[in-house]
Amino acid sequence: MKRTVIALLSTLSTLTSAGLAQEYTVTVDGARSSLTAVTLNGVVYVPLRALTDVGVVATFDGGALALTLPPKAAGGADQRQSVEGCLRQDLFNGVWRMRVTGVEGLTGDKRGWGVTVELRNGTATTLMPVDAGASPTGEGIQLVLADGRILEADPYDVQQLTFASLPQGGGLTHELLFYVPDGAALGEPDKFLFELQPDGIGFTPQQAGVAFTVPNPSLRVRLGCGM
Repeated sequence: MKRTVIALLSTLSTLTSAGLAQEYTVTVDGARSSLTAVTLNGVVYVPLRALTDVGVVATFDGGALALTLPPKAAGGADQRQSVEGCLRQDLFNGVWRMRVTGVEGLTGDKRGWGVTVELRNGTATTLMPVDAGASPTGEGIQLVLADGRILEADPYDVQQLTFASLPQGGGLTHELLFYVPDGAALGEPDKFLFELQPDGIGFTPQQAGVAFTVPNPSLRVRLGCGM
């Protein structure tokens, strides 16, 4: 079966380079893949990795391929319903456009991780994140490690983001700080969570006409894909 897949990919690559196959961008459940799909003889072929990168589980059993969608869990700190994507992908909820561009280990006296976030205002008015869903002290802005531990954003540093006044189309790039307790293992980052309350938009003049376009506007980035 592997030889058949390799032969198919080789054929598609040849036809695409020769201009005989049409390429398409791929977006799965709102998450943009770095890979492309192609059409051949009226059939669209999507790379399997484009699906597994956004959480689809692929299982081979003999000559059969089974695809399983990830569960939509209602609870749990790392399982909130959210607009979801991968590292270096744009996520948008109708108000905030966010991209996580990198994750690096922190150096210095405190051990932990720095998550670099680009946040942009997608509305027609000047807003701060606290005007539209975000907690002032960063409650719900979390880093989930591969072993299940959850790190909270530094409550003082995070205010450089949550209280940033962003004009229409304006943005800010900031490295959020997540520290591990003294003596604890560093762990590996798995998910970045940016919780936004659907009812967190009030009725001030700055918020007039501002609304999320999705019922669950929180943003979640899987850090193991999109690298």
